[in-house]
Amino acid sequence: MEDTGLVTQATAPVASSGRTPDPPAVLTIVLVAALALILAWLLPWWIMKARAPQYGQRILVIDVGPRDVTGDVHEIDNLGHYVGIPPMGGLARLERTLAPVGLGGALLGMLLAPWMRRRWMRLLFVLPAILMPLILLADLKVWMTKAVNDRNPEAALTLTNRINPKLFGDYDVGQFKVATELGGGFYLAGLAGLLGFGLVFTAPLPVSKRQRAASPATMTHPSSRAVALLVGAGLASAVATRTRAAELVVGAEHRTIAQAMAAAHDGDTVIVPTGVHREHLVVDKRIRLIGRPGAVIDGTDEGTVVRIDVPGVELRGLTVRNSGSTYNTEDAGIRIDHAADVRIVNTRVEDTLFGIFVVNGDHCDIEGSTVIGKDLPEVRRGDSIRLWYSSGCRLIGNTIERSRDLVIWYSANTAVEDNTVRTSRYGLHYMYSDNNVFRRNRFEDNQVGAAIMYSRGIELTENAFSFSTGVAAYGLLLKDADDVFIVENRFIDNSTGLFFDGAPQAKDGRVDVRGNLIARSDVGVALQPLSRRIRFWDNAFVGNHTQVQVLGTGTAERNEWSVDGRGNYWSDAVIYDANRDGVSEIPYRSDNVYEVLADRFPQLAFFDTTPAAEAIDLAARLFPIFAPRPKLTDPHPLVQPPLTAWTRTADAGGGGAFAAAGAVVLSIAVLGLIGARTVLS
Repeated sequence: MEDTGLVTQATAPVASSGRTPDPPAVLTIVLVAALALILAWLLPWWIMKARAPQYGQRILVIDVGPRDVTGDVHEIDNLGHYVGIPPMGGLARLERTLAPVGLGGALLGMLLAPWMRRRWMRLLFVLPAILMPLILLADLKVWMTKAVNDRNPEAALTLTNRINPKLFGDYDVGQFKVATELGGGFYLAGLAGLLGFGLVFTAPLPVSKRQRAASPATMTHPSSRAVALLVGAGLASAVATRTRAAELVVGAEHRTIAQAMAAAHDGDTVIVPTGVHREHLVVDKRIRLIGRPGAVIDGTDEGTVVRIDVPGVELRGLTVRNSGSTYNTEDAGIRIDHAADVRIVNTRVEDTLFGIFVVNGDHCDIEGSTVIGKDLPEVRRGDSIRLWYSSGCRLIGNTIERSRDLVIWYSANTAVEDNTVRTSRYGLHYMYSDNNVFRRNRFEDNQVGAAIMYSRGIELTENAFSFSTGVAAYGLLLKDADDVFIVENRFIDNSTGLFFDGAPQAKDGRVDVRGNLIARSDVGVALQPLSRRIRFWDNAFVGNHTQVQVLGTGTAERNEWSVDGRGNYWSDAVIYDANRDGVSEIPYRSDNVYEVLADRFPQLAFFDTTPAAEAIDLAARLFPIFAPRPKLTDPHPLVQPPLTAWTRTADAGGGGAFAAAGAVVLSIAVLGLIGARTVLS
């Protein structure tokens, strides 16, 4: 009987509850729960839909998940700006940073829970998966309430009532109608949590050899083998997919590029040989499309030539040409549509309506490429490169000619470096995009070199804005922008070098203009009356017909014209540097009577450089009662132009001559005044 008792004890079920473990069922629950968590990570957990009068029948949609906020974020932020609600990107940053850790913990706990011997331990391991959806909703409610009620009191539209945002249902924010609902990600995460809760009440799986030996039937069940085989096959397939990277050459085996792409798998390379390939391509696999020298994809003047619909694609070394000319379908040479991390390298796009059109394509790179538009009248051209809701992109070392605009709209954190844009309408047309950097670009022979509007956090360093001439032509136009830093650029031979309108806009906004060469333009700097608190220092104003123009009434005195004892170099200034510190002791004052009148009455520009204009200035010098209040005063003008390697060009060389000419003119004026007083006496 004792021996029988021992046998009975050795062969007893492992679980303390007396139940036999069922590995196939438990593993199935674990795999389904893990898959649900992974899919939930990719889907929105909460959805907000908003209607606004200015968007007509369009519904703005925001998708919120644990890792990001996507959708019509820029439009919602713009609407929120009116009522003082902060941008969404600045909310819950810590939570989004910790979200991957939370997901990893939930997955790990789900995988380990079935082997825990105690029920409370299994509950502890699945608790992250159970709590994640609830925590997100609670945190979302807190941030929603804080955002809509801690509003900026200086917003354009002030709301006096408190807003109670709803996680589910409809509510109003001013004139905006908001509806909210749960997304697919929340339901999948909830399913994973319920499955995890079910694991708490299952019998623990055996982990030791003794426990496995004690329950041989469960470990050799056919369904257990099937699960193991399926898991192994899945892992093997994933490994094979990762390691395989074939190279397919268009030719005998694959007669067209489209056929080669159809035969390719993710990660493969398709080689396009030399010659003209008349095809329209849709890239729907993560491949590399590489052209040998002379490889051309010709769209035969119809539609879009190459369309990219998946992330991770690379185009290199190709010539893409001859798109259609229809605006309704936005015919382009290359269109990247809802696909991130695409690279366009050393590619030539020519004779296309739109060159490279990027829509919802974050982190795309366009490098070393050339874009030349169709030979159409300027008003009928499309854009050379258009970034539309595409953040984190890089435009590096490209050449653009004969297009309408280079467009960057609703696209933050973009780097634009070493590009050349010529003979276009706007060298850069930039709106609603924050925290972007522009370095060493050349905007030449465009109607407007660059127009930057309704944005914040812009750095412009060592760019050249040149030869923008004609009516309403500007080297750089800045409108309603904040925290803009214009440093060591060249503004050469423009109708107006820099034009400021409502910048900075916010009370805490900044606009700094430092170390730039502003030369040989009709107007060096033009200021609208609302442009105040701009800081100008270490700039060289050389040979501009009008150094600074104030449009409308007022002066430029509400801006700063020197910082830390250093002002700007003015080629028409009278210089006297007694202590030889490079700073003149005579302040520079712009108080030309004719310029002031011309600023207020632009029609007087007809009399520029005529005896009439000179007569007005002479009268002001002879009879100071007519002299106006100075447009600006630079208390610390510089003796020499502060040039750098980038700004040191032939355009700056005339500084000494202009200063000498200014001294001669001043001497003649003084002699004339003395002579007039002698006659009157």
